[in-house]
Amino acid sequence: MHARLKKLYSYWGFPVLALWLALILVTGLLRNDSYGIGEPAAHALLLAWSVSERVISTALVMGMPDLRALLFTAIGLYWPGSIIAVKVFTLLVTAAAATLLYRWGVTQSGRESALIGTGLLLIAPVMINQTDSLGTGPYLLLGFALGHWLDQAYRRSRQALGGWFFLQLLLIVAIVSLHPAGLAYPLALLWEWRKNPLDARHQRHVYLGIGISVTFTLLLWMGWRALDWLHNPVYAFGQAMLGEDATGETLPWLIGVAGTGMLLYLLWRGRRELSAEFMPRLLLGGAILGLPAANGAWAMVTLAALLYLGVPRLIAFNQSFGGHGFARQRGLVMTILFLATTLFMQADKAHQIAAAQNLLSPTDQLIMTLAVALEDIPAEQTVVAMSQWPGKTTLAIKRPALPLPPPYPDGDTLMKNIRGVTHLIFDPYDPANKSLAENLAAVSGATETLALQEGGAILKIKNLAAEATQPAPAH
Repeated sequence: MHARLKKLYSYWGFPVLALWLALILVTGLLRNDSYGIGEPAAHALLLAWSVSERVISTALVMGMPDLRALLFTAIGLYWPGSIIAVKVFTLLVTAAAATLLYRWGVTQSGRESALIGTGLLLIAPVMINQTDSLGTGPYLLLGFALGHWLDQAYRRSRQALGGWFFLQLLLIVAIVSLHPAGLAYPLALLWEWRKNPLDARHQRHVYLGIGISVTFTLLLWMGWRALDWLHNPVYAFGQAMLGEDATGETLPWLIGVAGTGMLLYLLWRGRRELSAEFMPRLLLGGAILGLPAANGAWAMVTLAALLYLGVPRLIAFNQSFGGHGFARQRGLVMTILFLATTLFMQADKAHQIAAAQNLLSPTDQLIMTLAVALEDIPAEQTVVAMSQWPGKTTLAIKRPALPLPPPYPDGDTLMKNIRGVTHLIFDPYDPANKSLAENLAAVSGATETLALQEGGAILKIKNLAAEATQPAPAH
């Protein structure tokens, strides 16, 4: 009987995760439309749905998507066109990553610290925002957790070029394609095989495989073009912990400074662990390598590093006070846990209110304006838009959207090469669009401004040939 209860106890996490998933769906924390989704995710979704439905899509000319498109294709076979199905799948990815990290945390620092870290990760605003926007954060975390497990499985198999080896290479390609933080995985593998090789033959194969995989990924994706670079990571981390819908300037800075201090402390105190253990090297390496592209995905990886590596040290510090009372054993831990959960729940509530009131970012508001403007145009009438965000625009307007044209020497050349395009939507103040804005200003008579908002501008290209053939009005 005791053995049965012990076995049943080992599965207690599954109903808890099911309840967590149900609460997120029931409380309306996730939007059920196409707004708020990141451009890389929108591109991967469009390509996946095109494959599953066997239709030709403008996603084919948007460049190479990240490898989430393979996962989205499998979902699209059963639920084509369903965005909520992909968001539920992303929640399941988060649950899988949290489960693997929890099991690793139990073996390294005990059940208590692993449970606290996992619980805070699952209610963190950055996790909600990453799921709602189909960000890469959950997939990065799952990739890191799987990477640790795959390396152990490959070592146990003892087959130099077996299936575990090629699964590792595929995982490297997938993780590196998502974010610069993903480079932590191949670098952690290189360090692990330099310090603990099985033999020279295995080591040589791993070195060669990692080099080919990383080089292939960087050349195929030409870097990470869809990311915004060189944001202040301190403020970005604080903002991610409060949620994208949070207001105020002081609190994000305070949280960012506290997170930075904790990260530096972990790097200093855990320098021996970085050399000896795979997972700390992976999590802290992702937090460092992702600094140039400090976004929600990087913040989620950084938060996981702080939770799974920092909570055990916090508990040990609290116990160092001595004594047997609760305050001396867990008082500091419970105080910080109470503050963190209160802060996270308030941010989650703000996100829920924003979703219920349909509050959108300036970019999504601009795209919605175009979608509303095109509602009155009959479906049989040709509408082709060129957008700075072609994936998001295609999902919203449910019509073809192409990437913006390359720079041309003058406005006339531009208009000649975009013949057939009916609408343009872009941010004219973006330095990358400077040439396009100047060329359109030179041929202002050929366009009509439909909207000029904080997120950008919507231009309608006039059919000058049709206007020229119309008879002049009678006097």
